[in-house]
Amino acid sequence: MAAEWTTSDAWVFASIEGSGPEDGYCLSQLIARADGINHAVLMEAEFAQAVPRLVAAGLVGADSTADRYWLTEAGRKLYDKRMKRHDLFGWIEAIPPALRQLGEPQDAEWPLPSGAFDRAVREYVRFANRNRTDPGGR
Repeated sequence: MAAEWTTSDAWVFASIEGSGPEDGYCLSQLIARADGINHAVLMEAEFAQAVPRLVAAGLVGADSTADRYWLTEAGRKLYDKRMKRHDLFGWIEAIPPALRQLGEPQDAEWPLPSGAFDRAVREYVRFANRNRTDPGGR
């Protein structure tokens, strides 16, 4: 059976910002944005499937050792083109069809350091709870 792009692949793609390692998102930032645009926390399996697919498609750059994820020029162009006339939550309508147009995704293992995803989720939750109790973030 052929691999297919998933909603989670689109969700991860829509959650990545930056144009290179220096301004890309770290994993906890990516998790925060994913929660912001979908009101749910990514699962490690969703992330680990999506990143190598998006990298293989040339849409995302990633360095798990440096904890950085960013959009390539092709990724930025696809995002900007598809998200035109959509708000932040419009990714669910705009991005999945764009990924399907790329053809079958290429699956691969993603070398995420052991425990990195859980640490990033805990960091995000601590940050979110701190801001919920103190909106000024102090």
